[in-house]
Amino acid sequence: MKKIVQYKSSQIAYYTYGSGYEILFCFHGYGLTGESFAVLQPVLEEVYTLICIDFPFHGATNWQEGLSFSPEDLWNLLMLLNPSPDKPFSLMGYSMGGRIALRLLEKHPQQIKQLALVAPDGLKFNWWQAIATRTAVGNLLFRYTMQHPQWLFALIRVASFLKLIDRSIEVFTLLYISEEQERRLLYERWCAMRDYTPRLSELRRLIEQYKIPVNLLFGAYDKVITTSQGFAFKKKEPLITIRELKCGHQIMKEKYAVEVGQLLQSNQFN
Repeated sequence: MKKIVQYKSSQIAYYTYGSGYEILFCFHGYGLTGESFAVLQPVLEEVYTLICIDFPFHGATNWQEGLSFSPEDLWNLLMLLNPSPDKPFSLMGYSMGGRIALRLLEKHPQQIKQLALVAPDGLKFNWWQAIATRTAVGNLLFRYTMQHPQWLFALIRVASFLKLIDRSIEVFTLLYISEEQERRLLYERWCAMRDYTPRLSELRRLIEQYKIPVNLLFGAYDKVITTSQGFAFKKKEPLITIRELKCGHQIMKEKYAVEVGQLLQSNQFN
């Protein structure tokens, strides 16, 4: 069920699924919406209440606070939506949403019960994104490129031809910058979410200190976010577990709902 909540001058769209006693906030992937987690309702509805927001410049959210959506904004929004704000709750993140969940854990470890991350971004530092959104010169070049992308199209195709990047990465990248509106949204979304880069060594320390289970699920054929990134993050931390499905990046689908649900520690499958 889609709902709208007022936050500052903005209208935030969000979806709720299930009616369980456990609260699970779900963070969607790039270009998706909170509705993408509807596939989990039959699996989790008895134990969890899922609260799934549309991030700024996504879905039905009308964001009026400029190109900034800080971790503090997100936390304030979760507290606004949480029916039991004093009780620890769980986070689930898919793709971009995984990076957001990791950053939120870094900020508020004492209130996070567990993390379930599906093909999560954020396990490998993205230099290009950091330069494009966090430096003045890089941001000017980023904005110019989104308005005049021809040179970037050529560079990507040459890199693919020379096998410097995988063909699937070429297709994935061009998909998001082929249309003018998509390029504008890419600029807005990247800039708005620029403060969601987790510090992985600090996260491992906090996971150990607060004994927070972090369960990761990857697609074995995913060329963008690989299982090896998960193992590099895990190192020898026993609270971090890694599972893999024989699929690509598109894991948030009905046919994988049971496997995604099994990432959570307190559901009916464990």
